[in-house]
Amino acid sequence: MPAYKRFPIIVIDVGYAIGGPRLLMIGVLAKWAGQESSRGMAHWAKLRRPELSQLFHLKRESMPHSSTWSRVLGHGVEPHEGEERVGQFVAQALRRAPGKRGSIQLALDGKTMRGTIPVGGTAGVHLLAVYQPQPGVVLAQMNGQKKGREITFAPTVLKQIDLRGVVGSSDALFARRTLSLKVVQAHGDYLWMVKDNEATVRQDSEDLFQPHRKRAGTPAPPMDFRRASPSEKGPGRLDKRSIGGSHLLADYSDWPGLDQVFKLARQSPNALGKTETQVRSGMTSLPAYLAAPKRLLELTRVSGGN
Repeated sequence: MPAYKRFPIIVIDVGYAIGGPRLLMIGVLAKWAGQESSRGMAHWAKLRRPELSQLFHLKRESMPHSSTWSRVLGHGVEPHEGEERVGQFVAQALRRAPGKRGSIQLALDGKTMRGTIPVGGTAGVHLLAVYQPQPGVVLAQMNGQKKGREITFAPTVLKQIDLRGVVGSSDALFARRTLSLKVVQAHGDYLWMVKDNEATVRQDSEDLFQPHRKRAGTPAPPMDFRRASPSEKGPGRLDKRSIGGSHLLADYSDWPGLDQVFKLARQSPNALGKTETQVRSGMTSLPAYLAAPKRLLELTRVSGGN
């Protein structure tokens, strides 16, 4: 691994050596356990000396001092390469073979790291991550430089993931033709919410779901709308979410891989007790036999559809 070549052997103050990869793996375990600093990692490892020594076949039950962790992580590791390797390891551990089409949901999201905004500043380290919602595991991430530029780095992040059997979901920021095409070409699927950044698709979808008036002497236009509207309890309130999906737009749209468009409505009481309704549009490459309305409702939970 290139990230480890700078420190092939890390010499510890107590008089023995831990190989660089072993030390970094202990650091990864400490990070997964919730440790945010080199001091926290050192304390976490010290409390688990017997277990870690046995797991990594160390000669002595001693762990590095916090200053050693600071030197290694600050100067001996390339963050991007380390994140990529860890993400690949986690992805392989979560699944040993490609899943069935649309069986695995991954979400794209950008967040500013806590504690990275300087005093008096407005911008911190902004990361674009691909994560699996149910286990809550990040599979890949990279520095997006600043908020609003995530779409520029999305293809690079997704390229690190095996997209076979995956449906990638996100808010409207990622609803772009080029990204949709890359996902489909990688044998994956997408589910995007749609806003004004793709005004044509949004308008076509809204027109499709408008009620049609039947004129005397003319047949009603063909419709294939499918709907679901379960009631769902939120924290301290009762939300009502409903969704309608259709394949009709795919018959004449040139959007890469498009199969269904949908309209998502969410009703919830506000602080004054009045009911507010939010309506959003979306699209997906998943066909109806794999993503019926009930399944679409589940997928939109982590794609900006609330």
